[in-house]
Amino acid sequence: MNRLLIANFARIKKNKLFWVLCGVMALTAIVMVVNAVSNRNTQIDGAMCAFAIPVEIAAAIFISIFFGTEYCDGTIRNKLIIGHDRRQIYFANLITAAICLLAFAAAYMLPVVIFGFPLVALPTVQAGRMIAVGILTLFAFCSIYVMVSMIYSNKAGATVVNLVVAFLMLFAAFIIFSCLAVSEFYPVYGLEPGEAEYVRDPSYISGAKRTVLQALLDLLPAGQAIQLLTGMESPLWAMPLYSAGVSAACAGVGAFVFFKKDIK
Repeated sequence: MNRLLIANFARIKKNKLFWVLCGVMALTAIVMVVNAVSNRNTQIDGAMCAFAIPVEIAAAIFISIFFGTEYCDGTIRNKLIIGHDRRQIYFANLITAAICLLAFAAAYMLPVVIFGFPLVALPTVQAGRMIAVGILTLFAFCSIYVMVSMIYSNKAGATVVNLVVAFLMLFAAFIIFSCLAVSEFYPVYGLEPGEAEYVRDPSYISGAKRTVLQALLDLLPAGQAIQLLTGMESPLWAMPLYSAGVSAACAGVGAFVFFKKDIK
């Protein structure tokens, strides 16, 4: 597997798309810092914890094209011919993709550290914990996209599928989060100043339905990314468990299907 990893990283070093996406991540971070400064924010936590969403989109593009090229160029077939095991190929690609996502996250964080810390504020301890959770969320995204890219041998098709999956996850997570964000009570103000009566909102979701929706939001990597950006709804310890489950499930399914796949 070491030779496979070395070959992958040699390709990444020369890959223009990888460096372009790193630049996009850095520019996105600069925009977030400028927004924090213009709004006179007293914390940099929001800008730091927003990294998961742009990295999710960048990962969907990069992983699909990078590994799709291996199918188009016959690289995977050649690896099999010279004796590499399919499981080694799959997990070498998975490790490579995970490290690339960490590089995208680092490219995002660097401008936040350089500009955000002196211009806005230093991060809180909670922000550090949320970033650690966000890194595990990236691994879940990585497992999903690698699974699709290694099963679907068409580069353009895999790119479309991964982008659709990325945006569908974001859309579904946003809808669920919006439903759960409704306050249980809202104020109804009377004629007298300061006079208010709190009325229960009929659209507030409670009970078993709320539990199911919250679990679904936590299970979706995009749901975790949105919660990191907007504020945690679930206990911080719960999300890594969901991320680990999604990562393991997608890696297992992807490796199994790739092992059985007829590669021409």
